[in-house]
Amino acid sequence: MTATLEEQATAWEIYRLAKVKADSSLSFQDGRAAALAWHVFIALFTGQPARASDLIPHRKVAIFRGNMSAVSEGRPSHER
Repeated sequence: MTATLEEQATAWEIYRLAKVKADSSLSFQDGRAAALAWHVFIALFTGQPARASDLIPHRKVAIFRGNMSAVSEGRPSHER
């Protein structure tokens, strides 16, 4: 099923407005809304439905305790 030009233009405008709002507010929620709008727009061309679960983080993040000033100073790892 091919999206009509009107559907494409509407999806693009929704994405554009969400992106402008996210860029001005720098809010995580606004950025996520813009990303979802982008997925909806792209789905018009790929034929695959946009799912909110596509944007769920994989939760494979490690946080190590330590002296972050050594990292920000750009010292080699053996000097930290």
